[in-house]
Amino acid sequence: MTRTTAIAAPSAALIALLAFTGCQGQQADSGANSPSQSTAPHGYVEGAEEADEPQLRLAVSDAKTGAVSVIDLLTEDVVEKVEGSPSTTLAGADSRYLYLGDGEAGTVTAVDTGAWTVDHGDHRHYYKAEAKTIGQVDGADPAHVVSTPTEVAFFFDGEGRAKIYDRSALGDGELTQLGTVKPGAHHGVTVPFEDHFVSTLPGDKADDLPSELTVYDDKGQASPIDATCEEIHGAGVTRDGLVFACADGVIRVDEDFDAEVLPYPEDTDERAWSIEVGRDLAAAPFDDGGIGILDASTDEWMYADTDAEVVSAGIAPDDSVVVALDEDGTVYSLDPETGKELAKKKLIKPFDAEGQGHGAGPSVAVDSERTYVSDPASGTVLELDPADGLREARSFDLGGAPASLAVTGR
Repeated sequence: MTRTTAIAAPSAALIALLAFTGCQGQQADSGANSPSQSTAPHGYVEGAEEADEPQLRLAVSDAKTGAVSVIDLLTEDVVEKVEGSPSTTLAGADSRYLYLGDGEAGTVTAVDTGAWTVDHGDHRHYYKAEAKTIGQVDGADPAHVVSTPTEVAFFFDGEGRAKIYDRSALGDGELTQLGTVKPGAHHGVTVPFEDHFVSTLPGDKADDLPSELTVYDDKGQASPIDATCEEIHGAGVTRDGLVFACADGVIRVDEDFDAEVLPYPEDTDERAWSIEVGRDLAAAPFDDGGIGILDASTDEWMYADTDAEVVSAGIAPDDSVVVALDEDGTVYSLDPETGKELAKKKLIKPFDAEGQGHGAGPSVAVDSERTYVSDPASGTVLELDPADGLREARSFDLGGAPASLAVTGR
């Protein structure tokens, strides 16, 4: 099998730009070039309004039309609506941007929700600006999109290629491609990490899910990662490294690109097909019901039972709560330290996944103080307070079939 790579070799200045963490990554959310400190107040961002509190916005994807609505959670106004098609899905999101994949059109559309936070360590700045569509990245069979503070990797299954873009340029309304890695055609994912790019590799057959990982440096040179696990599907980034869900457990990759497979907890005989991450925690819903919570800093699993198979899960950015939603419409609030059930409520109608497309079902999005649950059957999105027994704080009657969710502005 031939595997090729190609990525533009960056200059020293560009290498500095691509640091995964630190002040440069925080400035990447500024949205525009700032004037000098002598001519503008501290925290000034051209074209944006600074606020005293987070300017949170909720993105809601309609499973029937593919349209995505962006709701200002302070005013409850829809500040942007991006039209789509039935083949459009919310392929990815981060603290500011949305990435809408359209398999039939062969495009991923980048959308600026116009809300973000800049963390300076001892204080934070909160901003809002006009939400807008930035542009499209073209490619065959768009799949997973993974974003870090400085880069966004768009993986196209049909091409077996990840196109790497400069995330800081998105704030200026620009799509600036930095390079490409090409492991070969398969249903895969590439994750920017520690100035490198960790990617899945094709299996022996075209339809096989991957079982191996490799890491590319900034010149496109590939080095194998010494961990093998069948049917990798699902990836996330914690402070302690990367995590990938596979048939027998989770592959954890650390900052030195050493990897090991952490077997799923003994309470389940099934596997996870997706993985959600917070700061140090990762949540893995299992085929037969129940959810595993992995502490990536200790490699220890916790297990929480559920009455039915989990269709969506989320972790607060600060690891303060884990929330799961099962196919019967029951929402669970779980203690992140023990996995113990804190609250359980049946809040939406049951969902039958058979015959439904990807991203068509109900979803949860978890913030530090609130959790959002979509209900395609009723056309509503619920806002819940996990700290108060999953109390319903608000509901948004959007109509249509609200499905995938994302919270930005954090």
